[in-house]
Amino acid sequence: MSLYLYRAYDAAGQMVSGSFEAGSVAALEQRLRQTGVWLLEARESTAAGTLSGNARLSRGDLTGLFVQLHLLLRSGVNLPIALRRLAEDLNKDRAGPVLAALGESVSQGVSLHRAMKAHPRAFSDQVVAVVQAGEVSGKLPEVFESLAEYFEWMDGLMGEIRQALIYPAMVCAAATALVLGLFTFVVPKFVDLVRGLSMRPPALTRAIMAISATILHAWPLLLGAAILGPLAFRLAWRSPRFASGFDRATMRLPVFGPMITMFALSRFARNLGMLYRSGIPLVRGLEICRDLVGNRALSRALDEVRRGVSEGVPLSRCLGRFDFFPPTLVTMIATGESSGSLDFSLQSLSEYYDQVIPRRIKVVFAIFNPLVMLALIAAVGCVALAVVLPILQLWQLR
Repeated sequence: MSLYLYRAYDAAGQMVSGSFEAGSVAALEQRLRQTGVWLLEARESTAAGTLSGNARLSRGDLTGLFVQLHLLLRSGVNLPIALRRLAEDLNKDRAGPVLAALGESVSQGVSLHRAMKAHPRAFSDQVVAVVQAGEVSGKLPEVFESLAEYFEWMDGLMGEIRQALIYPAMVCAAATALVLGLFTFVVPKFVDLVRGLSMRPPALTRAIMAISATILHAWPLLLGAAILGPLAFRLAWRSPRFASGFDRATMRLPVFGPMITMFALSRFARNLGMLYRSGIPLVRGLEICRDLVGNRALSRALDEVRRGVSEGVPLSRCLGRFDFFPPTLVTMIATGESSGSLDFSLQSLSEYYDQVIPRRIKVVFAIFNPLVMLALIAAVGCVALAVVLPILQLWQLR
């Protein structure tokens, strides 16, 4: 199916123009004649040529949009009218112009998924593929409901992560400020006192003095490293090999590694389950999921899995070749394949991770927070000991 821009005339002899989706010019002419319009000329175009796709919609915007579309379509309102009504209701929001453009295109015969594709900053390839499957299967209201649930789940998951990170971030910031204050204000004054004494300071005191001198005299280099380090990391991140190796290393960290792996597997199960349930073929679903798991190492593994599935190998067997996927996940997917209920197995997996991840977050940060406090106490203790040791040494000399 292609999008055609056409000029035609109606029964009154008036010129009309617009766009329509059809398999060929002949099919377009036949569709127009059924509406009492005779084609003069037509040329193939794309939806992107008639729409502007600069708006970006947040997860909250998409959740509200899909909830309202689901309710309107379930109430019997047809899609063009539903889009126009939402555009009027949201004309002051970012979603208003996007919905107006979608409504205009759909009214002209453009399919919804093609109209959405013209707004890549608002609708991802995942959303476009799911909507296309809903249009083909005639289950567009159910697809909108599924998309709303998915974005609501993503918002909840990211909210839990942010909430869990607030306290550790505050503690780390306070600890960093305290340590820098000690080494830039307290230790230099102590250094002047120690240098006035005719004795060799202990090793710990010399180490603390060296660190303080480095911070005071080499701060431009340290500041430059703090600025250029993240930039260099972002440049290196563009290399698939580096990104994959870094993600694989983070998944093997002692405390945080299992939690990072769970996040990636949860997104894999949730996204693949939604895509498969919407009617998207498994191979295409795996291709879309590759960019949605948020982990380059897992993405490379899914590339191999997709190739294996396209060659006729069962999904569970392909997943079992990689240590990213735990035996429980592989077993549940194998059961779903053998029973013909793969979508149910994927849904069960995502629900399992929804329950496990919040508990794991609490456990990890219950361990992490005391460790940060112990590190802060150790830093302050080392500075205090470095101050006390020369005094004790001087006392012994007397």
